[in-house]
Amino acid sequence: MAQKGISPGLYPSCSVMRCDVAVIGAGPAGSMAAKHAARTGAETVLIEEHPSIGHPVQCAGLLGVQAVEASEIPLGSAALHPVCGAAVWSPGGRILRFNASRVRAWVVDRRLFDRALAVEAVRAGAILQVRSPVRRIRAQGDRMVLDITGGRSISARVVVTAEGVMARIARQAGIGPSHVVLSGAQADVPFQVEDAGRVEVHLGVSPGLFAWVIPTGPASARVGLCAEASACQHLRRFLSSPPISSRLLGSPLGLVFGGLPMGPPDRTWAHGAIAVGDAAGQVKPTSGGGIYPGLVSARIAGRVAAEAALAGDNSASRLSEYDRLWREEVGRELVVGMRLYRLMQGLSARETDQLLELLSRPKVVRAIEEHGDIDRPSRLVARMLPALGWSSLELVGLLRLALR
Repeated sequence: MAQKGISPGLYPSCSVMRCDVAVIGAGPAGSMAAKHAARTGAETVLIEEHPSIGHPVQCAGLLGVQAVEASEIPLGSAALHPVCGAAVWSPGGRILRFNASRVRAWVVDRRLFDRALAVEAVRAGAILQVRSPVRRIRAQGDRMVLDITGGRSISARVVVTAEGVMARIARQAGIGPSHVVLSGAQADVPFQVEDAGRVEVHLGVSPGLFAWVIPTGPASARVGLCAEASACQHLRRFLSSPPISSRLLGSPLGLVFGGLPMGPPDRTWAHGAIAVGDAAGQVKPTSGGGIYPGLVSARIAGRVAAEAALAGDNSASRLSEYDRLWREEVGRELVVGMRLYRLMQGLSARETDQLLELLSRPKVVRAIEEHGDIDRPSRLVARMLPALGWSSLELVGLLRLALR
């Protein structure tokens, strides 16, 4: 078992650190994979390019209750407040409000959340190396070598790459890209919050996904969106639009931007390496959230990587077990989500308004409030079908097709 501890990456220049499993990226997926690799008995190193965990933040910080459960930690001070409702704005200005009787999600401080997960990985036995950007991956005999900036290297039997959407090391290892990568931007703003327990979804703001308003306190919110391109420009226009500008209490306090991968590659494994989280496109296309599928997949990745390393078999065929297992757990949700995403992308503004009119029926609203689940949207769609009735046969047919 590896010695528990945190290292700033200051071991002598040109030295080679040897381990069973090396995990690239100390975000939620990487830390979870490292924890379970170490728990399985593998000497594990968790590699983070930045000097601290949880920075920079590249996430809206809204976790469904299943994602919280999958994190295997109490939220504690990372929890800002619960979310029980949502308001969906149509392109034509119609607002559809939902109010669930129980907590559906939590708004969290991602810095604290990410750090708590990394601490759990270290407690399990992983060694954390910060300030360690990985430049390339290469095979050397029966091991994989990671060359790190500054002349250092880490030699591992199996590499788990949780490096995020760019996934440069995953590409070098032979793992393909996601099917779609959107551009995302988000600002922390002083904001007139009407109900901190309700998030907002704005449809038709930009081509790509949707815009959101997530309250972080009584007078602050995260306002962001995803687009096919130029997310920052779309965000500036959104912040200037009447539904948002009328509630701004000041200038944005911070801006983050990045990519959002959707649609996993055909395989998330290669000789000596597996990909997890954003690097594997394990993101829900209906919401853009990747914490839940990433954590579930990372737990599997850590165990499979450790077992393969300890058995001395890092072959592609051995590591393909990971791909099969994670798809059994969350793959169907991603497939259904991608179909729903493409269905929504094909709707005009007028058709989107008509869709919200259908969803405003009392029976449908009750179904959404009772069964709404941002982590498992297919379950909600299945519950909505009976409530839609026979007067919307075309929509019912499309939704049934998405669920196949």
